[in-house]
Amino acid sequence: MPLFPLFVDLSKKRVLVVGGGKVATRKVKNLLPFTGNITIVSPKLTEELRDIVKSRGLKYVKRRFRSSDLKDKDVVIVAVDDERLQRRVFRLCERRKILCNAVDSPEYCNFIFPALVRRGDVVIGITTSGRVPALSRALRERLEACVPEGIEDALRRLSRIRSARKKGKERQRLLLELARKALKDA
Repeated sequence: MPLFPLFVDLSKKRVLVVGGGKVATRKVKNLLPFTGNITIVSPKLTEELRDIVKSRGLKYVKRRFRSSDLKDKDVVIVAVDDERLQRRVFRLCERRKILCNAVDSPEYCNFIFPALVRRGDVVIGITTSGRVPALSRALRERLEACVPEGIEDALRRLSRIRSARKKGKERQRLLLELARKALKDA
């Protein structure tokens, strides 16, 4: 069954990333526009991730994962190749009702980390429901080329118009017309 796409405000959520390699680095970079409340647990980090931790003030715990690391966490990303650790973390998260994503192991996920196209507040998430992440990535690459660079300006203009108009069908009609024109002109 396909997964339902759901956009969540992560700004006040506490995120744990287990792992410090290339995949963890990529996941942290993807999370940063949405939250800075990220803790990373790993015996070592890539140089790039170490720089990100330092420049963004992220919390880094230099050791292997412990179940106590889940305390007060809302979202967990398990970015390690160790399937036993993925399974263990996922089961601990399930018991605690914590959202968990084990990279490249959909059986140890209760949510999928989508491929993202992002232009400011315009965000498009793409998923194959965990079946073929490479296809999600290829679709992201194609969609990135289709989303106009000036879309953020159109969003700001349309947002001002939306907030200045009374709710209702007339506002919806006008905004849809202006949005279509903005995309055509871009």
